[in-house]
Amino acid sequence: MTNEAKSFFKDSIPIPQLEFPSVEEIKAAQKLCCGKCCNRCESPAEYAWRKRETDLSDLLEKAINTELSAFECEVIKGVRFESKTITEIAERRGCSKSTVSKTLSRAARKLEKALRYAVMYQENLKNETAVPLFLGRASAILTSKKSIGTSSGDRIRLLRQSHCLSRKRLEALLAISERRLTALEDGADPDCFELLSLSAFFGVTTDYILKGEMNIDENIA
Repeated sequence: MTNEAKSFFKDSIPIPQLEFPSVEEIKAAQKLCCGKCCNRCESPAEYAWRKRETDLSDLLEKAINTELSAFECEVIKGVRFESKTITEIAERRGCSKSTVSKTLSRAARKLEKALRYAVMYQENLKNETAVPLFLGRASAILTSKKSIGTSSGDRIRLLRQSHCLSRKRLEALLAISERRLTALEDGADPDCFELLSLSAFFGVTTDYILKGEMNIDENIA
């Protein structure tokens, strides 16, 4: 994951003030935990913010595949999701670094133009100033979704980030302490309870967490 993507994943992420979570979002927030509204449940606003962030990453992926030229798509995927440098792409394509840089900037502008109104609607923005920030966060989430990781700790972290969850929130949802989650992401071996809890919540197999051998299910919590 690029340093730019990592910067969007801190455990203290400000939650935008969503004035009107929809009825569907309120019900989904309650269903995610226990079906009621207990101390462990996400508030409707928290759930709505998190779900809209992950939905925006899906929209971003669709826009990359449909709104960009083949070369623009190759460049932006290479730089943002595959950790390739501009020099590496230029050498592979037999063009100048300037050409790749200009293509990257053009692709970013096209994506911002294609998605700006969707971002403003989903994030309850009054103007376009913060659109690049939210697209950057969506890009970081998409990077996590597409990354497999080299260890169980990497995969646990990437799964959490792809769902836009802080360790503190995941602690409340899974009853695994924030300190323990940090240890797991740093390489500690999960016990049976932790492994089953994580795999059930994220909709993946235990083999995926341990070995990275199975595909992640389509369902997102």
